[in-house]
Amino acid sequence: MAYDRVRDAIAEELFGSEHAGRPVYALADRSALERIAKSARLEAHDPLEGIAQLVHASIGLEEPGAVPFSAHAAAARRQKSEPLDTPLALPLLVVLSVAAEQMHAEGGVAAHNYYARLHRLLGTSADQHKRVQSYYRRHAADLWDSLNAWLEAWEGERGIPTAYTVGGHEYIGLPLSQAVVRQHDRDGLHELFTLEGFTPGVRLSPADMSIGMEPYALATPSPLSAHLRALWRTAASRERIVDAACLELEAWSGAGSLEVTAQRAAASTRLLAFLRTFPRKSVAFGLMLPYRSDGPDIIRFTLEEEEVIVPTSVGPGGSTRLSGAEGVSAVSLLGEELAGELGDDSARPFARLPKRVAPLRWDDLQGAFVEVERLSLGEDSVVIAKADARGRVEAHLSAHARPGWKELSDLAGLPEGWLLYEHVQVVSGPSERPHFDLLPLIPRARTSLTLRGGFVLPGLLRKWSSLDPPEIVALASGAVSVTVRVYRGTRLDPGAVVLEVIAEDELNVVSLVDRSLADGEYLVTMMIDAATRPSSTALLRLRSAATPQFSVQEVDIRLVYSPDGEATWPLSAGAATWLRYVNGARVSGEIEIGSHHPESMPDYEPRVRSTATAPPGPLRVGVKVAQGSCHVTGMHRFMLPRVMPGQPSTRTVEGECSTCGLVRRFAGTPWAARRRDLNTSRPLRALTLPPVIESDEPDFQVAFDALNHVGHGSFATFERIAAQVEGSGLFADAFLRRQEVAGHIDVSRSEWFEVTEWAVNSATLVPIAENRWVLIGSRSRVLIERIRELLSDRSQLVQSVDAELARVEVVGDLPSREALFEAGVSVVGRSSALTIASALPPLSSIVAGLKAITVPSYRSAELWNTASASWQPTSSLVSPGAYRLKDFRSVYVVRSDDDIEAGLVRVGNAQLVKHVASLWVNDPLIGYHARTGSVVVPLGADLPALYGRALSLCSGRAPRELVETRLLQYPAVPRDVADVVFTRLTQ
Repeated sequence: MAYDRVRDAIAEELFGSEHAGRPVYALADRSALERIAKSARLEAHDPLEGIAQLVHASIGLEEPGAVPFSAHAAAARRQKSEPLDTPLALPLLVVLSVAAEQMHAEGGVAAHNYYARLHRLLGTSADQHKRVQSYYRRHAADLWDSLNAWLEAWEGERGIPTAYTVGGHEYIGLPLSQAVVRQHDRDGLHELFTLEGFTPGVRLSPADMSIGMEPYALATPSPLSAHLRALWRTAASRERIVDAACLELEAWSGAGSLEVTAQRAAASTRLLAFLRTFPRKSVAFGLMLPYRSDGPDIIRFTLEEEEVIVPTSVGPGGSTRLSGAEGVSAVSLLGEELAGELGDDSARPFARLPKRVAPLRWDDLQGAFVEVERLSLGEDSVVIAKADARGRVEAHLSAHARPGWKELSDLAGLPEGWLLYEHVQVVSGPSERPHFDLLPLIPRARTSLTLRGGFVLPGLLRKWSSLDPPEIVALASGAVSVTVRVYRGTRLDPGAVVLEVIAEDELNVVSLVDRSLADGEYLVTMMIDAATRPSSTALLRLRSAATPQFSVQEVDIRLVYSPDGEATWPLSAGAATWLRYVNGARVSGEIEIGSHHPESMPDYEPRVRSTATAPPGPLRVGVKVAQGSCHVTGMHRFMLPRVMPGQPSTRTVEGECSTCGLVRRFAGTPWAARRRDLNTSRPLRALTLPPVIESDEPDFQVAFDALNHVGHGSFATFERIAAQVEGSGLFADAFLRRQEVAGHIDVSRSEWFEVTEWAVNSATLVPIAENRWVLIGSRSRVLIERIRELLSDRSQLVQSVDAELARVEVVGDLPSREALFEAGVSVVGRSSALTIASALPPLSSIVAGLKAITVPSYRSAELWNTASASWQPTSSLVSPGAYRLKDFRSVYVVRSDDDIEAGLVRVGNAQLVKHVASLWVNDPLIGYHARTGSVVVPLGADLPALYGRALSLCSGRAPRELVETRLLQYPAVPRDVADVVFTRLTQ
């Protein structure tokens, strides 16, 4: 029918896949309405009029005894069981939003003005007006909730929901939330957020947002559209604009900011910091440029008399990063003037001036701390400062930051003369004018509601793990009391309050750990003093493996290792299109079994490690600052814009330091100066500050639950999860290989051995001993409890963390396979490890399938010494063996005699090439440790992919790192499995 065609056309036009990850609205402009009408084959002279007529007919006004909107409301309630289905009410919501937009355009934000336009659109008669208004109010929540629930169920693939009402106008506030800003208005808001340095995803109070927007609303030119600047003149419209801007900022991911900052790249090139604990506490610095790259590129740094070229990689969110920043001098990145161009395009210049004090906020998308101009209230940050600024920085943090911040002393990677403070949350500002060095540490806002910490889940929606939720930080400068209230759902429903905490102070910090909040949506509100209306709200989404983005069973098997694939099939999984494959711990189809007479694995022989050589020094990429620079002296020179005769005054003007780029706002009018003096003269009331508490122990259970929630994805998605355990690419790679070798995930790799995709395997119980099974693959709290319920009194379920893997073991009698299958768990036999080992091809056939390339450029090279199991520097690549070629990252290759003659190398990874080199000299790295019944290899020589999985499935454990002896141990491996794997590695 025509209504359904229009509904589907609206879904594709306003909520299509091109809007993924972006805020979406139910407002259609004239051109969108025309495209909707054309797609729906709607024959009407005016598309809006034709859609409105269909809506009029659908709400039941003309049917005797029918209750208006009841059909749409009933469909909305039914949709809760099938949330992916397109809401029936979409055309109605579009008409409701257009009525709100017309009201804004014609002036007068009031309920009677809104309904007058709605009646005009729907063509309702005068005697129907009261019924329409009454029944719309009754069903408004259900109608708009169906839109939000639909977008939530699609996990942001169709856009981020925005239909939430804040403050007054409970019923018309919902369509108003869709209509107050148009698409080009939103682009202007994003530009304003970028210029103001607002943090994506932060919920500002309307009062603070109004202060931030006012200079732009009254200025010309302005990033705000003429439409918004015109509405700003009306108090009621201004309130809606501010509310919409607050929602837009909360839903904003930072998209569009790079396009804005690319126009002012000198102020927008950001320092990155990666704090690491693996293998020791250290920090690494990088650089993020505000340009989008389609692939690897180069940066040309301009020095005094030369040009230095550094490769780049594509960063998250359309940014560009240094590739292999470890090879770049941290002294240059922190303390020297950086300038140059990205690629060969002179239209992409960049620059960064050094700062004496630089705050960096944690960015979930970047998986790193990113430099910001100024901190936001209550935000988790690190602060980097010159050593001679220690006194004033620490005095400022002691007075205005939550306790728990600390200096990281003796931090590897931090240059001499610099300090780094972590766990910095600034919650107030000084009453007197601060030293210029401290300006980046003083938030602009006076009130804030922040959701900080917790385990952030990757995806298009902003969400946290319910196993590790964030804490709520509510701050209102000068308040007598601050109340935090949490509602189940997205509305201010008094019956849905699940938590209320009142603090007789300016600051209220509420931990959500141990609050037993289930997966779902929650509305967090902050009330100041005796106010009945929230001053700020924030949307909290909690998810876990119990509410996955997709079901393993529904998608079936996503990735498998199949001998029908490439020659390197045991090292890289592919799409499940083959009949013969290995998936997790399961073997399907008739896989050819290799030699039935394996060679016995010899006892492990310890190797004498040779003395390590120092790597080449880091590359300097900047220009040293002059001795008279403010970076050295601390004295800034602010340049203020010229004021031309007749130019209207503004409340504030910005000045930028000519030597370091520090930006400070100055009063632009006598009134603003007096107001500033009044604000700074207010005595600061002492705050009772709860400390920042961070666990030094990473929670691998939460990380694995996050993997199960996401289910599958790219390596970038995996890195976002791993970065919250340990912020380094080295750890992310090791963590992924542990998950793969244990059978929890299957991994697809390119011919360059770069991870292209990973996927969690189906839940499988693997026997590891008599009456002992370990759970491999997907799991959730719901699944674990279901298994526990199926166990008899003679059995128990044990959860632990072993070798950084979340482990679930069943001890005792196992329930019937039928009962387990109904619960979503399969069971394999004890022979699965031996079956996988026997199906593995000889290592020599793997080598033949490696990608052959000409020798790439490199700055230094190392040859693998099999006798000492260590890398040794070499000046050439003339001998057969394994090589590590270093430029700004390491490339691992092997060369045979034939490769040398052809001028080629074959690409592998760090683990594979070591075993290939050992194969060629008949000196296998692998050995058996009879006393413990385990297989041992040198640390860093893990058995790749399925070769290692065959060993790990014997115990259900990942290999253990024995750091003192520099060994890697695969525990509890039977002789028959060990011998087969040894034979495959030596053939």
